[in-house]
Amino acid sequence: MIEKYEALQAKLKSLLKKEESSKIRFEENTIRYESAKANFDKESEDIEKLQTESLSTFLKRLIGNYEKRLDKEMQEQMTAKMELDLSLALMLESREDLANVQSTINQTTAELNQLKELLYRQDSDFREKISTEELNRAQLKQELIELEEASAAGERVLNGIDFALEDLDSADSFSTWDMFTDSSFIVDMMKYNKIDKAEAKMNQLEQLLGHYAKELKDVSLDTYLSYEKFSGMGKTFDIFFDNIFSDWDTKDKIGRNIEMLENLGTTIKELQNKLEANKEEIQKKIEESEILY
Repeated sequence: MIEKYEALQAKLKSLLKKEESSKIRFEENTIRYESAKANFDKESEDIEKLQTESLSTFLKRLIGNYEKRLDKEMQEQMTAKMELDLSLALMLESREDLANVQSTINQTTAELNQLKELLYRQDSDFREKISTEELNRAQLKQELIELEEASAAGERVLNGIDFALEDLDSADSFSTWDMFTDSSFIVDMMKYNKIDKAEAKMNQLEQLLGHYAKELKDVSLDTYLSYEKFSGMGKTFDIFFDNIFSDWDTKDKIGRNIEMLENLGTTIKELQNKLEANKEEIQKKIEESEILY
């Protein structure tokens, strides 16, 4: 009986892989069909516009270009129609193939579950194996929770970067204006007001980044984040008021901080992609385990 159960497991694993490839094929064919339909609609619209022209149509007839243009548009429409028909056939075929695979998966799963209940009542070794698998699933679900927490912390960091960049970009604009126009007290005050706001947001961002680093450590991704390089970033602003030699110097410092934040944003986005990939992989393992055990 256990041999039959293992055979059904192997069959179901194979079907799940086939379902994944069938989904990809169906999605690709659906995109192709939608693109072909949009192109066919455009070509049909071009012909309709050409045929409903009044004065311009009359003039084109006189110079002999109307028939040539209409023939060209109709040929393009025919080509688009052929692609539309082909892409529709491929989409319907791949949809049917996916439905058949999913139907077989459902039937095999039902048969597997029925056999599982019987084995669970009669075989102590099988019960132990099921218990072990349930424990493994619980661990995977906890990993998934930690990944989601890290991902949420990363989104907060990205938002913090955007908020800080808004004020830095404004400060940079005021600094440029200040260099190429007559300096005024109002412009200076607006510029330094933006710098003050950016500094406060940088400090908040550093706290967010510290929390993100902790969450990444929980999911063993902390080595990808150079937190030490970021720590003290906010302190860069400390020298603005103590050591400003010129407007050029101020603008240069703002520019360096903008570049640093943008590079940090790129790093965070890469980490977020890694987290998302890990989440998808673990979710897939959980779903497969629930089906097979």
